[in-house]
Amino acid sequence: LNKLLAGPWITVSVIQNLEVELKELVAQLVERCSPKEFYIMMKLVLQGLEVTNIRKQNPKEVLSAITLMKLLLSCPVSGDSEKAFWFTAPQIITALVMLTQEASQDFLLIPIIVVPILEMVAALLRQGEGIIRNPHHVTLAFSILLIVPLDHLKMEDYYSVFLGIHEVLFSILQFHPKVMLKAVPSFLNCFHRLVASVMHEGRQKGDKGSTAELEVIQKCAHLVERMYTHIAAKTEEFTVFSPFIVAEYMNRLQKVTLHPAVKKHLTEGIYRILDLCIENDIKFLNASLQMGVREVFKELRNDYLHYHKMKNQGDEKYTA
Repeated sequence: LNKLLAGPWITVSVIQNLEVELKELVAQLVERCSPKEFYIMMKLVLQGLEVTNIRKQNPKEVLSAITLMKLLLSCPVSGDSEKAFWFTAPQIITALVMLTQEASQDFLLIPIIVVPILEMVAALLRQGEGIIRNPHHVTLAFSILLIVPLDHLKMEDYYSVFLGIHEVLFSILQFHPKVMLKAVPSFLNCFHRLVASVMHEGRQKGDKGSTAELEVIQKCAHLVERMYTHIAAKTEEFTVFSPFIVAEYMNRLQKVTLHPAVKKHLTEGIYRILDLCIENDIKFLNASLQMGVREVFKELRNDYLHYHKMKNQGDEKYTA
């Protein structure tokens, strides 16, 4: 199976078309193999994740290993097989960091290697704290997210990378609450890369931007809006950071004129963060933001109070 997936005719789209059959096949293998055989399978996959495969111009070997690991992650494991997963998870994440560093230098490898790596990291993190028990190994995922390029990509690659980063962040947020208690700055550092990128790509371009391009940017802006909503739901971890999240957004907003469709998603998202802000946070923002940014913030807050908060209060009364 490893040799088949590393074949010259295999592409990411071919693997996607075969996904259901591959899942069934690997599930049967895992169900019938002994713990020792499962460990041998894990070692085989780890060999494929070695960075030397990219240096030797063997990206298909890496793609095959990533695909197999994602398939293994989709299978329920228990007992000694689960221990084998737990034992190799740190090696897997460390290998993925090195692979991402190497593959990110070649734009041709973004869809073949980098996007599947992001999908695999998200799948690995979704296993939760039972499989990845050391918080350090979870925080290594942030290193991967900071390495992945977001500039100068084809639009289809841009969306795949953007979605991949979003899914990894969401997996950490949902499945690793203990890590999040200490890792909020690292999380926000990665998330604000997405915010900065979508604001840069979503600026008004006159006649230059195409409709297809705008649709992709809107989808990315919607992902950012969703992440703001997820952040707002985690009040314990993020309440203290809410004014800094708003300040980061305002400082970037003042520098660009966003396309209305993109701005709508981002505004709805930042309203969720403003819901977390108490009166002292607003005073802090008014005192710390620079003059031009402060005016933009006042305008945003007036709209927030008029449209968002009034609507929410109306909804609450209706629900009651």
